[in-house]
This record gives sequence, C-alpha cells and structure tokens, in this order.
Amino acid sequence: MMNENDFILIDFVGRIKSSGKIFDLTKKDIAEKEGIDSKEFNFSPVLAIPASNYVLKAVANSLLNKEVGAKYTLEVKAEDAFGKFDPKLVKTLGLNVFRQNGVNPSVGDVLMLDNALATVLSVSGGRVMVSFNNPLAGKDLVYDIDIVKVLDDVKDKCSAIFEHYIGKKPDSLDISENKVKISYKGEVKPYTRDAISSDIKKYVGKDLNTEVSGA
Repeated sequence: MMNENDFILIDFVGRIKSSGKIFDLTKKDIAEKEGIDSKEFNFSPVLAIPASNYVLKAVANSLLNKEVGAKYTLEVKAEDAFGKFDPKLVKTLGLNVFRQNGVNPSVGDVLMLDNALATVLSVSGGRVMVSFNNPLAGKDLVYDIDIVKVLDDVKDKCSAIFEHYIGKKPDSLDISENKVKISYKGEVKPYTRDAISSDIKKYVGKDLNTEVSGA
C-alpha cells in the first residue's frame, strides 16, 4: 500500500471533463491515437510523492493505500484542481500593444504579459480580451491513472527528483557516505539547484548533503 513518503512513478491521461479534451498525458500511444503533437509532451512516467507538490494534490492523495499495478479513473472538481475562474483576472487590451511586440494574437494563444501567462479569449474591433487565470481554471478534470512502480533505491530516488525539476536524467550521480554528487552537462539555474538539494534532503534522507553541478 502506498504511503505519503513513497516515490511513486505513474502514467496518466488528463482530460477536461466537459469536452474530453486531453490537456496532459504520459502515454505516447494515446497521443498518437488522438493525433496529439508528441513534441509537446515527455512520454515517460512521472514522479509523485504524496507528501510533496510534484503532482496535483488530488492526484497525489488518490495514490494512498493503492498498490503497484493499480489502474483507475479519478474525477477532480475545479476547486480541487486549478481553482475557480476569477472574472477579475480578465483584462481587455488594445491590439496595438501586441503588434508593437511583433505578436498577432488569436483565440487560444497563451502569451507572456506583465511577467505572467495570459490566455487570449477574443480578438475583435482592435481589442484583445485575455485571461490571467490558469487555462484550466473553472474546469472539472478526469484522470486515468496507472501506478507503474515504487522506487526504493536511494540513487534512483535522487535521480528521479533531479529529473522532476530538469526534465532529463543526470549525466552522472554518485553517493558516498552522506554526500550526493550530481553532474549534468546542461544548464541548472541556482534556484533549481537549491530546490533539488532541498528535496533530496527532505524526501530521501535528512543526513544527505547534495552537490549539483551543471553547465
């Protein structure tokens, strides 16, 4: 049975309940069947630690007391997913604001505005209506979840935490006594390095010190 501090690898398909549209998934065969651009997703099981915020809390909580190999469907209400839609976060801007920056907005585009992500809701009469809500705010969701594996090895756990933050496995990972040394040829920003080190200490072992090096 799964516990709060278990390192659980899961496959999933996430859909918007009202439309059945897939918004996230880890299964390549489903993506191909649905005609989804495979470049948008990383098709491999993701790490879930119920005590962490690595996946949606409702998804993490649903793993507790289940076993490896379990396959099930989970419905998540909007308020337990990405929150209710807030009309106060909808703004109307002049089209020239976008064109001055070389952007020709269309409905559904997700753009960076004022250091925040905004979704274009409408373009009409020289005006662009955008929402700073999460694109999934106000939507009930449905997840099909497969519990693939539980990680027990310390080295595997450290590697999984690194991959959670970077999206790729480290080039090398060595553990000696209470020291974890991780090397990666790509860029690892300082705040990401700190997060990896903090989580390894928190979820893998309080006596572990972590050194992460990147380009």
